[in-house]
Amino acid sequence: MTPAELWSAIDKFSGWLDASGYATYDPYDVWGTRYGKLARRLYYKKHPLGAAMTAPLLLMEIGSPGLRRFFVGKDRYATADAQLALAFLNLHKASRKRAGARSAESWLTRAQGLADDLLTQSVPGYRGLGWGYPFDWQHANGLMPKGTPHITATPYAYEVFTRLFDLTGQERYLQVARSIAEFVFADLNDTPTGTDAAASSYTPHDNSKVVNASAYRAFVMFDAAQRFGIDAFQTKAWGNLRFILQCQRDDGAWLYAIGDPSQAFIDHFHTCFVLKNLYKINQELKRPEIDHAIRQGYDWYRKSLFDVHGNPKSYAVAPRLQIVRLEMYDYAEAITLGALLKDDLPQAFALAGTLVSHLTRRYQLPAGHWVTRIYRGGIRHTQPYLRWPQAQLFLAMTNFLIATEQSDAMRDQTGAGVAGFAGARSVSH
Repeated sequence: MTPAELWSAIDKFSGWLDASGYATYDPYDVWGTRYGKLARRLYYKKHPLGAAMTAPLLLMEIGSPGLRRFFVGKDRYATADAQLALAFLNLHKASRKRAGARSAESWLTRAQGLADDLLTQSVPGYRGLGWGYPFDWQHANGLMPKGTPHITATPYAYEVFTRLFDLTGQERYLQVARSIAEFVFADLNDTPTGTDAAASSYTPHDNSKVVNASAYRAFVMFDAAQRFGIDAFQTKAWGNLRFILQCQRDDGAWLYAIGDPSQAFIDHFHTCFVLKNLYKINQELKRPEIDHAIRQGYDWYRKSLFDVHGNPKSYAVAPRLQIVRLEMYDYAEAITLGALLKDDLPQAFALAGTLVSHLTRRYQLPAGHWVTRIYRGGIRHTQPYLRWPQAQLFLAMTNFLIATEQSDAMRDQTGAGVAGFAGARSVSH
């Protein structure tokens, strides 16, 4: 795959996004309706009606997901807006060297517009700015009402505003980032788990011990501690980091959550969340124990969360009823992780290159967006949801673009064969 092909794929998606806009349906929107919430609540209680009520929505999602337009409307999703903004900032950086392309400043303008939109979507009533989902979410342990800010959405907004400040120097972006850090520090709960270790809650209203939630929080707190010179942020971050390191299994894996049998699973993109946040944290800390955890974790991830054909597997141990064969969200996070790890684990970057090639040549549709997932039997789900996984895929492609350009520049400077498109192309799975 050539750089021109990668740019072509990015331009095709950008053209589709220009035409379709930022409002989107979502794979979980129908589950936030009164019927969807009741169906899930009964299902989790193992009530006989639970399976019967969930079946029609599952069948609709598989066979005709567009029917949701009769039950729900499109909405804006802060996670998607933030990830699109980060992709635009990547393209702002990359476009400065690309002749005849959309100007770098136009990408910056689009990112700034989304940053302004994010401010209108933030949730009031907390000690700082946070973001959540615009739908009610019924899960195994209760109901998360729409508008509840949580830690897996908010860090993407934090990255948008810190990157905009670093790029433009505009103080308003730094003030927003500081407010977000205050939410992450003060509004989330800590559950002690060991010596000087604590798990972060998912929202301000729970005491869960979800591992990727702690990883996101630790990343924000370490960055904010350095950026704003606040020791309390760093203390909080270290507690969450120790929790992550202490709950890594001997084989290198992390369960989704600790202490809850219903969440004792290991899946693909949540494992990527943990690894990528640990790597970003250690870019500053440079601690050998974190490096060891990343390498051990990646080794397990590569062996256990890919199939014999090199495709991402959604679960290390598949559920009894597993109808999805390929989930493109997994593709997105695997590519982003590989782009991050390129300097320390070149094999991860090479794998990302292979996945980018597959994504572009097999799964990008003529309209410009990507397939959402592929079910067993080959049924393709082509309804384009921005929050899951179109925004993640677009960000992943731009992350890989930036990583490739950095590798190409290093190769040009040193004359050494640094892994880039050629290296990715030579890997066979």
